[in-house]
Amino acid sequence: MLSKFSINQRMIILVALAGSIAGLIAITLWTQQPDMQVLFTNLNPEDAAGIVDKLKETKVPYETTGGGTTVLVPSAQVHELRLQLATQGLPHGGGVGFEIFDRSSIGVSDFVQKLNYRRALQGELARTIAQMPEIERARVHLATPERRLFSSDENRARASVVVSLRNGQALAKTQINGIVHLVSSSVEGLQVKDVTVVDGHGRLLSSAAGSDDAAGLTGSQLEYQRTLEKDIETRIQTMLERIVGVNKAVVRVSSILDFRKVETTEERYDPNSQVVRSEQRGQEKASGVNGVSGGVPGVQSNVPEGASQEPAQTSSSANQTKNETVNYEISRTVSRVVESTGTIKQLSVAVLVDGIYESAKASEDGKPVSDAAKKYIARPEEDMKRIEEIVKKAMGYSAERQDQVQVTNVQFDIATEEPPAQGIEAAAEPTNSFIPYIRYAVGGGLFLLILFMVVRPLMAMLGTTGSSGEGPALGLPASVSQVEASLAGKPRSQIVDMARGNPDATAVVVKQWLKAGQ
Repeated sequence: MLSKFSINQRMIILVALAGSIAGLIAITLWTQQPDMQVLFTNLNPEDAAGIVDKLKETKVPYETTGGGTTVLVPSAQVHELRLQLATQGLPHGGGVGFEIFDRSSIGVSDFVQKLNYRRALQGELARTIAQMPEIERARVHLATPERRLFSSDENRARASVVVSLRNGQALAKTQINGIVHLVSSSVEGLQVKDVTVVDGHGRLLSSAAGSDDAAGLTGSQLEYQRTLEKDIETRIQTMLERIVGVNKAVVRVSSILDFRKVETTEERYDPNSQVVRSEQRGQEKASGVNGVSGGVPGVQSNVPEGASQEPAQTSSSANQTKNETVNYEISRTVSRVVESTGTIKQLSVAVLVDGIYESAKASEDGKPVSDAAKKYIARPEEDMKRIEEIVKKAMGYSAERQDQVQVTNVQFDIATEEPPAQGIEAAAEPTNSFIPYIRYAVGGGLFLLILFMVVRPLMAMLGTTGSSGEGPALGLPASVSQVEASLAGKPRSQIVDMARGNPDATAVVVKQWLKAGQ
């Protein structure tokens, strides 16, 4: 069949067929290419090189992006490869950890051992801090002085932490405090005030040493106040929506909280309640006759009896002494009261409630009236008072605190209603699971396009050439008698169509007719 065409037509047909076959092969290979997903990202050069070497050993196809910091593997093998690499300690997460002691060498000095321990501790702390979702990379520097004989001459340990945050991320005050306490608890003799945390731009994130603790509570106080107000708003909103309908009420709460720390110590004495604390009693009693010898000392007083001497003098005495001491204790009450911080001093609640709309009525031509054309009707005063009482119960209204409640009935703008959050969440769902099916659909469409736009017209052209070649008028040069015999009895329109279908053969026949006429 190709012999019926000219050289240019043959080249076009061959090029089109070769391109079609190459396109079909490319589409087949593209559709069979595995779906690549992220195995690890934000890798340092050491970890990336180690992971690539392991993938080459296991002959797993992979791709690297982001300057070699991200490794892609087939989606079907992501979890399996992560487990296999984890058993081999990959990725390390930057720096060296305690795996530096897995290989012990003989003859290592004490200085080198201490230096390796410091490096390992810094690496482990950096890996732990880098596990936070807001942190991309972290580095820890420890300054641990040597111990000395006297504690007065010993320097304090210090630490510095440098964190590189991800794009658009920020660390909360509680997270920074957590990093500081983590580092200080991991190093012996390291105090919280000696830990410094900075970000990748050199900004100081940790509080300065010796700062007032009360000033650091400002962020937590504000967070507590917002949480309290949001909780009250939610309670009131959910109750009102059951009554007036969804998106028919707006609630806003403003609170004044008391964050003072008040401690009261009270000591009371009760004079009417007495208790004996101690009692002491003493008694002394003496009675009888006391003899007293007369005379003066000397020889005369010691002469035997019978000698002349003065009679002896005698006296009698009786003594009695009694002592009693009683100590009483008056009852005493000592109370120490610490008032809780964050108590509510005053609440202010503002509520906007939409009115009632008449149901839409059909117009004369049978078409329903739009929502914007509905008639607005204000809610009755009884309903507004009932709603106000419900709001007071939900918020915990207190007249002693002088709480304020304002409930207003207004018409809402229907055109500015916010779309439901469910639709936003549904739009944010990932569509990665449909990528393989989209690839197959695109490949099938390209295959059908090549089939119908290239292959089918070529086959039709070849078929038309083969069928028309049976007639002598469409073949290559024939004799005049054969042409006249084949055209005999055929209508003029068919002869014209046959000539238009093969102009080269027609020109040859006409030339033969002209030569025969000469």
